[in-house]
Amino acid sequence: MKRKKKILIIDDEDFTQGFLKRVLEPAGYQLVAAYDGEQGIDLFKKEVFDLVLLDLKLPGSMNGMQILQQLKIMQPHALIVMMSGHGTADIAVEAVKMGAEDFISKPFPPPEEVLLRIEKALEHQRILMENAFLYEQLALQTKTSTMIGKSAKMREIQELIKRVAPSDTTVLLTGESGTGKELLARTLHNLSPRAAKPFVAINCGALPDTLLESELFGYNKGAFSEAYKDKLGRFDLAEGGTLFLDEIGEASLNFQVKLLRVLQTGEFQRVGGHETLYADVRIISATNKDLAKAVEEGKFREDLYFRINVINIELPPLRERKEDIPLLAYFFLKKFSEKEKKNVTTISPEAMNLLKDFSWPGNIRELENVIKRGVILCEGDTIDVSCLPNTIRNLHPALAEKTDTFPLNYKEAKKMFEISYLKKLLQACGGDKTAAAKISGLNQATIYRDLRKYHIKPADYLPQT
Repeated sequence: MKRKKKILIIDDEDFTQGFLKRVLEPAGYQLVAAYDGEQGIDLFKKEVFDLVLLDLKLPGSMNGMQILQQLKIMQPHALIVMMSGHGTADIAVEAVKMGAEDFISKPFPPPEEVLLRIEKALEHQRILMENAFLYEQLALQTKTSTMIGKSAKMREIQELIKRVAPSDTTVLLTGESGTGKELLARTLHNLSPRAAKPFVAINCGALPDTLLESELFGYNKGAFSEAYKDKLGRFDLAEGGTLFLDEIGEASLNFQVKLLRVLQTGEFQRVGGHETLYADVRIISATNKDLAKAVEEGKFREDLYFRINVINIELPPLRERKEDIPLLAYFFLKKFSEKEKKNVTTISPEAMNLLKDFSWPGNIRELENVIKRGVILCEGDTIDVSCLPNTIRNLHPALAEKTDTFPLNYKEAKKMFEISYLKKLLQACGGDKTAAAKISGLNQATIYRDLRKYHIKPADYLPQT
């Protein structure tokens, strides 16, 4: 059975207690009444409440602002909505600055508006708690590994990493492009005894044979016309550490012979040189090809395949680990919010549902790019559907018929309207918040709160001089 949300009402008026009881109890809330500040604080200490409705003017030695301060000291994340029939706009603004989520004026607005504002406050708190949980999970995972995921497949890989990392054995990483093979290779290196030594990567499919050979083994001065001085290869640079051979399935058969020798004996020669050198490196390879099939077709050497494939770790595509998408999305959200110096902290439920439903042909790399795009385009603190590219938004048949700027979802459309309305309202009032409150009928505290919520600055509504 679903737990009822518990609300503490601190108000000395029977009318207020009765009104809120008639509005909230039918909506499924459990109410606890306190008639002065001391009683309210005592109840707050003994029980756990999802929300506190706190009157500004109360009998006893403390007023509502002092009680607000006390409750926030006891529980900094407490969700508190202030109420008053005596408060001015300045007091409302001060209450919000002190940590109140909202300020409801008396006489109360219609019951449906009161209920909506309380539900909005609780939903905001839920999102904050969900984000805190996700960040906590990320912190726990990144202490020991940068491989993020809680799905069964990722937990299996994380356990395998712990067992394989301390060894010097060769590892073959397989999986589609963008699944994080290089990241996994770095994780293996970072958790190994070689972590203090270099991690060196090379893409075997990006270079022709001659250049790939000189890049890996180095060359001596005079080995070819452009060799004006000796050059160290990747085996030299990775000495004592890890060499990551990415896209090894693209290497030619001719080059595979030369690579096999160094993997078998640890010995190599620089291009144009005769001295036999020894490489103390751990080899981790990666490919998005089916190497077993390539061996059958004669496109990859069987002896090299067995040499690099002592331990095989296959990374699943993102579409097969959809429960990891929220963790990955919030990891990238935090990364790019800090990098772009923006206060984007949330992904709306509607946007997250679309992210989880998308097939992600580009895997984690594509998700990373989508979140980066969302952070850059986001005008407030939340990545919503309007911040996502059409390829994802068009998953929903109804959304696919709409323009790129108008979301069909009510919450997304309401947010867009509120941002536009606030900008036009304050533009008409020359930035005067008091006049804006009188004209619109909005509480001045609500105007200030929404300006902060949507990161609306004076430059957004005042003419530039």
